[in-house]
Amino acid sequence: MRLISISVLTISMTVVWSPASAQTRFGLAAGDWQVAHRWLQTNCLAPSAQPFLDDLRRRRAALQPAFLRAIDEGPTADEIAAVRTAAAARYRERRQSLQRPEIREALPPERLAALQQTSEDRFVAGEVDAFTNGWKSNAMAALAVVGDDSAMARLQTYARGDSPALAAAARAALAYRQSNP
Repeated sequence: MRLISISVLTISMTVVWSPASAQTRFGLAAGDWQVAHRWLQTNCLAPSAQPFLDDLRRRRAALQPAFLRAIDEGPTADEIAAVRTAAAARYRERRQSLQRPEIREALPPERLAALQQTSEDRFVAGEVDAFTNGWKSNAMAALAVVGDDSAMARLQTYARGDSPALAAAARAALAYRQSNP
């Protein structure tokens, strides 16, 4: 399993990319799983989104139920463990960098204090939450591309749900669908 880590200041995202030969999920054939997993792991489609969207649409029948399950089940325990490991390493690197004089001088004192007060557990939990919410948000976005009326009804339910992040993702997916029927 390869880890690709993208960090911007204190905001970071870990992408866990499994090799093509990895076991599939949600009852998908290997080719369908590759497309679904790539979508679930992707942060940004620009600049070449259209071929990817076309690939999703070609596999609509297989992918809709898979993306519904992806929302309910989230990433695998192995993927979450990989995110935890990468986040803990980033936390330790960040703690060390905060000791460097040039970093201490460049940051406003209140920002430096806030960064120093963040515990490893809190940092790692935030990274795991971001990864899991991103996974589920990507599944919702995929439903806006491949879903039928029943999938749109499920997105409506998520849009009224208790999780602000997932409700926002569902509303965004529904808005996309309305503008791209």
